[in-house]
Amino acid sequence: MGRRAKDEGSVFERKDGRWCAKYKVAGGSWQHVYRKDKSEAYKALREALAERDKGIRPGGGRVTVGAFLDSWLESAKGTVSYRTWLNHEGIVWLHLKPAIGGKRLTRLSPREVQQLQSHKLKAGLSSGRVRLIVGTLKRALKDAVAWGYAPRNVAAEVAAPKPYQREITVLTPEEDKRLLAAARGDRLECVYVLAATCGLRQGECLGLRFEDVDFDRGTLKIRRTLWRNRAYPPKTPRSRRTIKLPEIALDALKRHAESNRGGKGWLFPTKHGNPVNAQNFLRRPWKRMLRKAGLPETTRFHDLKHGAASLWLSKGVPLPVVSQVLGHRDTAITGRVYAHMIAGMDGLAASAMDDLLSHEEDGDN
Repeated sequence: MGRRAKDEGSVFERKDGRWCAKYKVAGGSWQHVYRKDKSEAYKALREALAERDKGIRPGGGRVTVGAFLDSWLESAKGTVSYRTWLNHEGIVWLHLKPAIGGKRLTRLSPREVQQLQSHKLKAGLSSGRVRLIVGTLKRALKDAVAWGYAPRNVAAEVAAPKPYQREITVLTPEEDKRLLAAARGDRLECVYVLAATCGLRQGECLGLRFEDVDFDRGTLKIRRTLWRNRAYPPKTPRSRRTIKLPEIALDALKRHAESNRGGKGWLFPTKHGNPVNAQNFLRRPWKRMLRKAGLPETTRFHDLKHGAASLWLSKGVPLPVVSQVLGHRDTAITGRVYAHMIAGMDGLAASAMDDLLSHEEDGDN
């Protein structure tokens, strides 16, 4: 047998009887792997050289998916919003570690990721939820490749499940009026008014404080959102916004301030001074208000936001303005969510052109 090349490493017996596999890694430093006998040392050397040639760091081939995800979660703190990090943590503990946590990271295959995805869909999870699960794995494996723990991102090689586009339910102006009439005088009246007239999300409404309202200027600052009964900064810079209040909302806020603690603290507090629990709000006050207004109990609170956006678009409010008021990350999101509404508004453009030009043509004849 010929001599091994220097970069192929070597195997030799130590004085203590153990066998050592020695090889070079990128940068020129030497790595050592110890085994009980010669054959095991050669096997360890072959595995180490194969991992080295794939760009895997020394010892990285023995790291399990679960162990890497634990360290990945720790390193991800501070790089994403705390709310996003909590979502990643929940997905890792509830879905990824139980299913593939014991697999070696370097041996995870696209087929196993596909099986994980299929299993979750068969278990009844929505396609959107499964996309989030695989998306978290894909993000983690991207870092695993960059840090030398995996040769490639196998999750990126799996086609995501087709997204289910929930049909947007929009309250008509008449239904909005019924709801606001039913809410008149209710301690949470302003929650319904702000959602229906300003397009605020539930968490944005319940996370408001009186200091966020400028009664003189008629504006409202969105500085936080309530999630899992804790207040967090909005997820994106565009979600942190100041909006101009319509008169109906400003009047409701003024009445609310007069009857609530002189306008201090949380805008919608419990009797103990804490913000209203989001889940309790949906189970009790929201359902009660729907019954009072004669609206279907399947109506979602989020439908008020869609109703506001629909009304603005139908009245010709420019898409960038609607996007800004809603706090979307960019206009493309607004266009995608309300594409079906925009598609049916070509008549507005035609009518506007007629209004602008038809009279001029009549005058020339």
